[in-house]
Amino acid sequence: MRRGKGKAHLLVAAAVVVGAASLAFGSPRELLLCVTGFPGTTDQARPTVQGFLDALAAKAGWGAGAIAGDYYPDSQVGIEQIRSRQPGFAAMSLDLYLAHGAELNAEVIAKAKMHGRDRMRYSIVVAKEGGPATADALSGSVIVPFRESARFLGNLVLDGKRTLAEGLTLQYEANATSALRKVARGQAAAAVVEEEVIARFDEFPMKDQLRVLVTGPWLPGPPVCALPTSAAADRTAMRDALVGLCSTAAEQCTSIRVDAFLSATSADYAEVQALFDR
Repeated sequence: MRRGKGKAHLLVAAAVVVGAASLAFGSPRELLLCVTGFPGTTDQARPTVQGFLDALAAKAGWGAGAIAGDYYPDSQVGIEQIRSRQPGFAAMSLDLYLAHGAELNAEVIAKAKMHGRDRMRYSIVVAKEGGPATADALSGSVIVPFRESARFLGNLVLDGKRTLAEGLTLQYEANATSALRKVARGQAAAAVVEEEVIARFDEFPMKDQLRVLVTGPWLPGPPVCALPTSAAADRTAMRDALVGLCSTAAEQCTSIRVDAFLSATSADYAEVQALFDR
């Protein structure tokens, strides 16, 4: 009896350890969405995200509920969650991937097509009257739609002017209308906006008070990456499911503002990685 009780205690202890580990680490099929520039908090987005993940799991043939995950709108929180939960997959903002992809041993398996484009670029908008005449004249507060270091802005949008970007005060704001209004009112020196904002620039009431100072190069869309905890077979299944998902689950894709997922590899990001690393 005594030996039996000891064995039972060992089993209970083992179960506790396994349970604790399951709380600390994510499933090999877990997908974290670590993207900036979207509204809402992690808790607010959870039902929408789970609906998307359930559709993705069904497409992969794993069944609804097989993919867990969360959305993190802050890059720093997102990278901390990836490190601590060790999920099998992560969808990342481009800036987050470029800054931490190598550290995470992330393998790109797909990229998001958004606003009708599978690539993106950023423009810096300033006031027509009193705004800086050149990029080198930029100073003060600049509103940005991403929460990463000035390295992204300096090396990718300002063509290698990293030192200049590091001297600016970067203020995060996802709402383009609010950002442009602040620039027009002189409350910020400039705003960094995505191409889809420039494409509909005439819709903004303050457009006549603003001008585009500089436009950066075209960049690949946000990547979806496989991480070391994922199995090779699951990587293939996830890639195939993502690429075909939005044709059969358009509502779930639209709910996270994605038009489609396209097949991609890490090699597709090598050129922009080199620009970011300089």
